[in-house]
Amino acid sequence: MSFFLRLAVLALLPVLAACGRDRVVADEISPAYTPAEVAYAASDRDLRVVIHGNPVGGSPDRFARTVTDAMQNKIMGVRTNFTTTPNETARRDYAVVLAFNPAENMLNSALCRGGPIPTKPPGGSLVVQSAFCRAGGALTSATGWLDEPRGLDDPGLRDLISGLTFSLFPSRRVECLGC
Repeated sequence: MSFFLRLAVLALLPVLAACGRDRVVADEISPAYTPAEVAYAASDRDLRVVIHGNPVGGSPDRFARTVTDAMQNKIMGVRTNFTTTPNETARRDYAVVLAFNPAENMLNSALCRGGPIPTKPPGGSLVVQSAFCRAGGALTSATGWLDEPRGLDDPGLRDLISGLTFSLFPSRRVECLGC
């Protein structure tokens, strides 16, 4: 392969990667967010996951297992167990909240306020709003999209959840410019 052909292929890789079926955008990182607090909240313990909606239909328990399985091992340097049924090791003030296809537009920070979040029935494209919450407030939030999810076994769904989880727990604090 010639040098110029290799260079052209390397230049196109980011463009081709952007053509995937799923996209994740880290929306907000609170100035209060620190990796040390993540370690306090989640290291070697359960971290509660709250799920609103089921965009693929079927068993809610199976959907919850699919979601939490895709979340595992996505916090750099912290070993935790994401679960919808936390044991006594979980810190009650912390949770990850995900809303699948919310019925109304809402700020991601609103996910942490508790209470039910109305969602749309299964079908069509998927929007997921997520937040890492501490006692009613969002420390981080992210939104993800997936064109035409194909059920629980769709690798795109697992990739979307993995990407959201990774975005919710950045490995270092992002400094605010101009604050």
